[in-house]
Amino acid sequence: MTTIGASLIINGQVTSREDITIHGRVKGEISIEAGALLVAPTANIDARVRAPRLTIHGTMAGDISAEERVELTDTASVSGTLLSPAVVMREGAFFNGAIAIDRHQKKGR
Repeated sequence: MTTIGASLIINGQVTSREDITIHGRVKGEISIEAGALLVAPTANIDARVRAPRLTIHGTMAGDISAEERVELTDTASVSGTLLSPAVVMREGAFFNGAIAIDRHQKKGR
């Protein structure tokens, strides 16, 4: 598991084949081949994101594509487009954008 600390600011591309937890800021693109992305409450992300599983507690803007599932917790603030076969939105989550449920989505799409 990789952790991006609260004091880190990344501008560019993040690619991984393992779980990532982000506490800091990322602007650009995040691509996870295997594992999950956890966006901590302190995180601020402005990126195009592709991951098998994604759990959002913090602030996120951009296009999000998940092969398995996206979960917005009660502290999430998300704007953009969500594409996933399953989307869970907890009471209290903020979302502004479009959601597309694609039950036939495959990896690499």
